[in-house]
Parts: sequence; structure tokens; C-alpha cells
Amino acid sequence: MHHVPTGYAGTRQTVHLIGRLIHQGAKDFPVRQTAIDIYFQYGVRPKDYLGEIAALFDWVRRNIRYTRDIYRVETLHTARRMLQLRAGDCDDQTILLGSMLKATGHPVRLALVGFNPKKPNLFTHIYLEAQHHSGWIPLDTTVNRPMGWAPPAAHKKTFRID
Repeated sequence: MHHVPTGYAGTRQTVHLIGRLIHQGAKDFPVRQTAIDIYFQYGVRPKDYLGEIAALFDWVRRNIRYTRDIYRVETLHTARRMLQLRAGDCDDQTILLGSMLKATGHPVRLALVGFNPKKPNLFTHIYLEAQHHSGWIPLDTTVNRPMGWAPPAAHKKTFRID
């Protein structure tokens, strides 16, 4: 269990933990195998990198139920645990999708957004972005929106996962 400070310092620490969980998940064989199985299931041709991103985005959106954390307890699940649970909130879905994309060679970054223009350091939502060619594609699996859609936030900050 980690003690996370309040405010923006806590947000930075949480982002760091999410990044570590994505790195760990990307190296976890069952997570990589699941991603490859999804590519076969969706009929994605080899080297169709945009097709790979789209397949994993669609699979997570359709197969992982959005479920809030335990009441007043911030939880972060590993990618493997997410494959078992098939449920989690925005940070959990970000960890799973980020791990599967990274495990199959896709650069990813985290996008934190806030919706209160008077509080520029208050971030209340997280989603993933995947790099394709020279651009970044928003991948918010928590809403019924297409790949490329991003929530209309008052402010946004991105963090690369290297």
C-alpha cells in the first residue's frame, strides 16, 4: 500500500505509479499474449499498426466494464488483474490498454484532464494516447466514443511512458 499525498503532488505520484504498472504489464507474457490473440480475433494484418491500436481500443471498450473504485479508496490494478476482473475505472483501463499496446511495440502516453477552468492543477480523468506516425491518438475507453475522441476538458497534461 502506498501513501499518496493530496493535491497535484499526489496526482504526479499516481501518474508515476500508473506508468510503472504499464511498464510491468508490457513485460507480462499473458498480457502480451492477450494482445496478440486480440489481433488474430479481429483479423488485423501484420504491420497494420493503426489496425492494432483500433483492435485493442475496441476490445477494452467492449470487454472491460467501467466500475468505480472502492468507496473513498483509490485502487490501481495491474494489467493481468484487469484481464481477470474485466472491470475497472479510467486509470485501470488505461493501465490495461497501455500495457497491451506497449507490449506489442506501440509508444503510449498518459493524458490527464480537468474540467474546472478555475483549478488548472485539478485533474479528474485519465486516458491513454498512442503514437501513430508523428501524431497521438486519444483512446478513452470509458465512454462510448470512437477512437480519436477526447473529452472536452478545460486543461490537459500529457506524460510519456518510456
